[in-house]
Amino acid sequence: MRNLAKLLVFIVIPAMLVNAWVVSRDVREATTFGGGRVVSITGPDVNVREYGSGAQNAIVLLHGYASSIEWWSDVAPKLAEQTGRPVVAIDLVGHGGSESPLDSDAYGAQGQALAVARALAMLKASNVTLVGHSMGGHVATLVGQREPDLVERIVVIDTFAAKGLVDRGKLQDAACWPIVGQALDRGRQVDAVTKSSLQAGFAAGFEIPTFAYRSLKQMIHRGVCESNAGDEMNAKRPVAIQLAQMGKPVKVIWGGRDVLTPTAANVAAYRNAGLTPEIIQNAGHSLQVEAPDDVVRIVVDFVK
Repeated sequence: MRNLAKLLVFIVIPAMLVNAWVVSRDVREATTFGGGRVVSITGPDVNVREYGSGAQNAIVLLHGYASSIEWWSDVAPKLAEQTGRPVVAIDLVGHGGSESPLDSDAYGAQGQALAVARALAMLKASNVTLVGHSMGGHVATLVGQREPDLVERIVVIDTFAAKGLVDRGKLQDAACWPIVGQALDRGRQVDAVTKSSLQAGFAAGFEIPTFAYRSLKQMIHRGVCESNAGDEMNAKRPVAIQLAQMGKPVKVIWGGRDVLTPTAANVAAYRNAGLTPEIIQNAGHSLQVEAPDDVVRIVVDFVK
């Protein structure tokens, strides 16, 4: 027992402290990822993938937490083909190929919305339709509020409607504990460790795609813990109400088997706010992956 105590005091604890310090200083420059290209802007640079030319009347795709532009690969080209509009998929700050800076504020709702708006300005976008999945819907909501002349309409997919209407599970919370969390986060590079957490993002029995593991591994620890746009937006007032009062056309889509942002409670919150979600019954949280053709059909009809 004494030897174990000495091991903890002289080796394990100091190693954890050193690891925590190293992880806390970690950053990552923007890089091309998922077929995209890096767009240099003021603040963190972002990785984008464009389908079609230009960005006028573009459909802009914003992925969710721990995801990337790869999650839109079954949706983006079909949207471009069926609408005749350019489609732009953007990696949010700290995700995919976009920059992971030291500044924690860059990962929150304000920082993410600013990066999206700056990227769209650099692309000379106009009259855009924002399509946001999960956390991407929270970012889309804020971009719509801040850039009313830029945003024409908004689609949100399984974007939790109010505070508390999301079940993240224990693994993410543990990964963000001081000192211990940085050590536990090393396990994020092992698929077997993250499988159960990722499965919550899909309907039970749906095979987790390889790009889901790849997207999660792209993040640094700060991105895992500071990407809190959903909590930040809902802390002000429910996002369902913010969207209902946007003064723009809004479409809400939901998976009937969503356990991460539970279907019944969230759909009820949106309906109470005056919005009627369209439910895809046999899919979970990640509709653009599980039911891409349904998402394409709904978005195409919405932008006509």
